[in-house]
Amino acid sequence: MERVQGDERDAVILSIGYGKDRSGTLPYRFGPLLHNGGERRLNVAITRARKTLTVVSSFDSRDMDPERKMSRGVELLRAFLEYAESHGDRLEREDNHDDVPLNPFELAVRDALTAKGLALVPQWGVSRYRLDFAVKHPKRPGEFVLAIECDGASYHAAPTARDRDRLRQQQLEALGWRFHRIWSTEWFRNPGGEVERVLRAYQAAITAADTSTSHLGPIIEKSVQMPVKAMTPQGPPPKVTPGLSIDQRGDEELVQLIAWLESDGRLRTNEELVKELMSLLGYKRRGPRIETRLHGAINQWRDRVSMTPPSGA
Repeated sequence: MERVQGDERDAVILSIGYGKDRSGTLPYRFGPLLHNGGERRLNVAITRARKTLTVVSSFDSRDMDPERKMSRGVELLRAFLEYAESHGDRLEREDNHDDVPLNPFELAVRDALTAKGLALVPQWGVSRYRLDFAVKHPKRPGEFVLAIECDGASYHAAPTARDRDRLRQQQLEALGWRFHRIWSTEWFRNPGGEVERVLRAYQAAITAADTSTSHLGPIIEKSVQMPVKAMTPQGPPPKVTPGLSIDQRGDEELVQLIAWLESDGRLRTNEELVKELMSLLGYKRRGPRIETRLHGAINQWRDRVSMTPPSGA
């Protein structure tokens, strides 16, 4: 596995390499999977394919006793075989999400989006790679099209939490997932507007899924190394003409400033973006017109991002 870590191919054929003995019994001798860290080796093997992974095995998940005490690596192998046998359709396992309660913010989001007809699976995934909500394709029940994250501003104020979520999002986007993020501050400020933004992102995700030949990769925990220093925006900032009122500035100018700020990869609430925009534009006081224009530009930017395919798709 060490030789292929970091490598990727469009199509991969994975041979399990273990099998039953002459009596038809499956010996639980799975080599490195029996030891601590074995699950990471399997994780490397099953995430090397960009588009197609073909699994070759002389036994299936039903040959592995789920009641038997197994190492984490062997448990993951059984779960992966079950997933592969269904050709990716069997994604929704009850033990994946029912054990994690939703907070009041998440409950409000769930109720509002369910009322709009979205088929949501809460807390989808494993360990720290759980998504707050995974949204199903309306016509292909076994397929997900969108990941929704509900972020409380106080929780994500810590730089380490922001970096962790940014890296997690990048890794899942590399597997084809499309993300939409809802900040609690914006939800309670304008829930109707946030619902409309989700619906637009959802429709864009459906369109992308209907025109794509690949499926979303399974959510499997990866080990990531946190950055040791903060990232900085890419390139010089857009030119800002000083002394202009907010009414004299075009929407595209504001959107480009937001794009530059967001190019550092940090996760920001709308309120944080407003403060940084105020500083860049040289405004000292926040009036209603400034609030309206800046929040409008931020929503335009977030809508553009939600319509953009993930980098790995």
